[in-house]
Amino acid sequence: MKHQESCSTKSAVRRLAAIISLLFVGAGAALAQAPGGVGAPAIVNPKGDTDAQTNREAALRSAELRVGGGGMDQRHLAAAIDQTKQDFKRIQLIRNDMVDYLVAKKPPDYKWVAEQASEINRRASRLKSFLMPSAPPEAKKKDAAKQTEYDGEQIKGALVELCNTIYSFTGNAMFKDPSSVDVQKAAAAGGDLLAIIALSDNVKRSAERLKASQ
Repeated sequence: MKHQESCSTKSAVRRLAAIISLLFVGAGAALAQAPGGVGAPAIVNPKGDTDAQTNREAALRSAELRVGGGGMDQRHLAAAIDQTKQDFKRIQLIRNDMVDYLVAKKPPDYKWVAEQASEINRRASRLKSFLMPSAPPEAKKKDAAKQTEYDGEQIKGALVELCNTIYSFTGNAMFKDPSSVDVQKAAAAGGDLLAIIALSDNVKRSAERLKASQ
């Protein structure tokens, strides 16, 4: 059993590393600049465009071998990877908007908060379905038990925690160096992603409730 779990973990890490290569090798620095100087660090590939293209092609072949046991062809895999890239970038942009919202200290806009949290939850859940193995039923029940309701003051703290968790996830060292396959870094990224999903769901439901009570 332990051997099977170890093999499963290593396979998940290899897959994550391959996808990371596709997502971030040669990526632009547009998202490196966040409001107020907050945001994920720039990603630089000193080896240049030729090496980036080689890494992309190698990662694509590697990921193709690992997704669905060969059940996804290269065209569909490329489309899924493109969607994953969009989701990753969009989550960062929403986080930046949330930072602006928190810093501005404007009157609470629960409708906007609910909409942003809902989009984060949807995109983070899609990232999980592609980057991570399906959670067993008992894990899903455990996640459901962690649902939390926030009041008007608590939701601000939850938003800060959500922003910080997104920053931790997108700033994971594996995203800076996709050639390194590290179980601990991959586990940290996975833990952050699960936390983002849970937090965004709690924020969404709480904001909807607070909006309805206004």
